[in-house]
Amino acid sequence: MKFFDIKAGIGTFSRPTQYTEPEKLLKVMDAYSIEKAVVYHSLSREISPVEGNRILIEKIKKYERLIPSWAISPPDSGDIENFEKYINEGIEKGVKFFWVFHNVYKIPLSHYVYSGTFKIIEKMKIPVIIEPTIPFRWQVDSGDWEGIRLICERHPDLPVIFSEFRTRYHIRIVLHYLKKYKNFHYDIGSCWNYKSVEKLVEITDGKQLVMGTNLPFSDPGQTIGMIIASPCHQKLNLQI
Repeated sequence: MKFFDIKAGIGTFSRPTQYTEPEKLLKVMDAYSIEKAVVYHSLSREISPVEGNRILIEKIKKYERLIPSWAISPPDSGDIENFEKYINEGIEKGVKFFWVFHNVYKIPLSHYVYSGTFKIIEKMKIPVIIEPTIPFRWQVDSGDWEGIRLICERHPDLPVIFSEFRTRYHIRIVLHYLKKYKNFHYDIGSCWNYKSVEKLVEITDGKQLVMGTNLPFSDPGQTIGMIIASPCHQKLNLQI
């Protein structure tokens, strides 16, 4: 079974990590049958979205299995001079996903919405990945659910993917959102609860689910093993 990973990082993070360069990431992918991976740069997540996005494109441009994804901040944040032009530039460079690391930058999701962040992206139906986890703190249940509700309701044609280090008690909210919002998708790798894959498949019939390994911070065997061990993994479309 081949996998499509929506969550892998490269670069030098705040603490030394084992997999920092594209070549090392690809070796891990080969070991776990991961055919392709959506990749962001550490600098984009921790300090500067624009600078990190630029470095990412250069780092992975010769690796077809690594799909570039850009971190974005609100149009009025001062990071991006012309937001619409910048989004179009990313798409021209092959960007297939956009990231929102709102907790890292201490910007509420509601501000992303009210400042018009998702209007142009929704027209193009480019998926946006919401990641609330702050690296190296690894808190659980950190989702801004009112903010996500606002995004899903105001932008029904925008694919929204929720991914975090771990969803524990908030899995009850995730199940509700999967039922209520067709544009809401969930990263299976965020939940390690008992029989979580079985329940998620039961509710979605295998749809609205994606897989993220959280490389380089997590061992991909955690996510992939949980999927393969589930008797209903055949219903999951986690391939390319």
